[in-house]
Amino acid sequence: MVEWLTLVVALLALAVGMALLLVRRFYRARPSGELSAVSRQHIELFQGTQLSEPAVETAKIRFRTLLERGDIEQIEQSFRAGTSFVVHVRALSEIGTDDAGAILERQLKRVITNDPVEQAWYWIDLAGGLRQMNREQCLPDLFECFVKVGDLPLSYFLASEIACFLGFCGFLRQPETAEGRVALRILHRALEGLRFGVQPQVVAEARLGDAVEQLWDHRPERVDALLVRIFQEVHRLLRRVPHARAALVDEASEQEAFQWQVSRMAALEGAMQDYLDEAPRSLCQQLPEADCEEQRDILLALLDLRADAASAILPLLNNPHFAHRELAVEVLTWSRDPQVGLCLRDWAVKNVSVVKRAQRRRLAFPQRRRSVPANFPYQAVLRALRGQPSRETEMFLLLAARDFDPTYRAAAVSSLGWWEPVHRVEVLMSLQQARLDPNPQVRQAARAALARLGERQSLAWFRHALSSEDPMRVHEAVQVVASEGLMLLWPDLDYLADAADAEVAYHAREALERMCEDMHGRSH
Repeated sequence: MVEWLTLVVALLALAVGMALLLVRRFYRARPSGELSAVSRQHIELFQGTQLSEPAVETAKIRFRTLLERGDIEQIEQSFRAGTSFVVHVRALSEIGTDDAGAILERQLKRVITNDPVEQAWYWIDLAGGLRQMNREQCLPDLFECFVKVGDLPLSYFLASEIACFLGFCGFLRQPETAEGRVALRILHRALEGLRFGVQPQVVAEARLGDAVEQLWDHRPERVDALLVRIFQEVHRLLRRVPHARAALVDEASEQEAFQWQVSRMAALEGAMQDYLDEAPRSLCQQLPEADCEEQRDILLALLDLRADAASAILPLLNNPHFAHRELAVEVLTWSRDPQVGLCLRDWAVKNVSVVKRAQRRRLAFPQRRRSVPANFPYQAVLRALRGQPSRETEMFLLLAARDFDPTYRAAAVSSLGWWEPVHRVEVLMSLQQARLDPNPQVRQAARAALARLGERQSLAWFRHALSSEDPMRVHEAVQVVASEGLMLLWPDLDYLADAADAEVAYHAREALERMCEDMHGRSH
């Protein structure tokens, strides 16, 4: 019998490379700046370390004795925060009785720790144990856990576990109910996770082709933002099928099951594409009257589609009750409306003293208190201007690149070099100065901007990082090349896509796909 921990491992990142990236995310997420013992334990498990079998057997013997005596309370008291939690979950799941399953279910309703990352690990442990026991009745409780996890990176893996329950597809038949809406979010997160470390085995194990087919057959009449996001992820998945097959090359049965589920999605690809082609117009019409949560979903869908939504978004930016200004501005990055650049620049000038800020002494690190109005998304505006090429935008960014606050200095610098400069000498001089900035984020942004413009020294720096013997540095360099749109390094990524290191090859192929999608979005 395949042990449940192995099943969890199959859902997670490609071994060492993705685990190391998760470490960095967790490190940044913790206020203390340190990784908890539970997080370290799970990352080691996902890297291949086996859970102590003697510890599991000892727990099973103890729990069986307590179950025979009916001492349920003492068993539940054993589920405390710490590295023994996963041992106890596994012990009860292997015992497999109804009482053992009920105990695990009750743990879903408890707050084990105030650390959100550590708590997410516990829910993943419980989801794996309950799935091994086929406890489908716990799905509503797991839905609540998923909502509480929010946007943490671990939500990809929790979503994948939940989607693998046999009863999950039933909730997709009612996409307009409260539980159906959560099920849509879980399905989207599981599909999205395939681009962020979840292994392709989950496609077959969660029967994602069947799930998408069920959803298509029960879709609402009106264009739905969550369905748009799901169908867009399916489109991305189908583009990446050759990469996934490479990861399953040694597993014939898994490859066959994977291909069957993919074929179910591929059969709907044309119809889904028609749905996506019609979606931007309908979503823009829905945006002004939607409630707060719906507006967020619509904006995220428009962002996924790289849609030009300026006509719907610009009137909302001056509405003081509009809660998603930052996200809306990010969507405007993809607009080709010439009014967007003008509106964003004017909006910034009205809310920020751009000239005065440029005259102050540069700080090496951001201040604790925001230096711009709390309700004004200045950083997002600066980043969105990269998609609005013009002489005026270039001059505005050059001025903002001298901001005293490194947060906004980095944002302005990162938006240079996305088009051939109108004033090339001035832009290059500004970027050369930024490369010597006291803040490391500003220096990195300047290096990337110079690489976009073909500056040899910066290109050489990134090529050296891509060829490093340090796997962590290679992964980080690949990520930066993709996120910063360094198209001149495409051949270098293409070379890494065939690397002997499976994790590096996987990450490089994903970076190439991301760059291709961004390039396609900018061409429209």
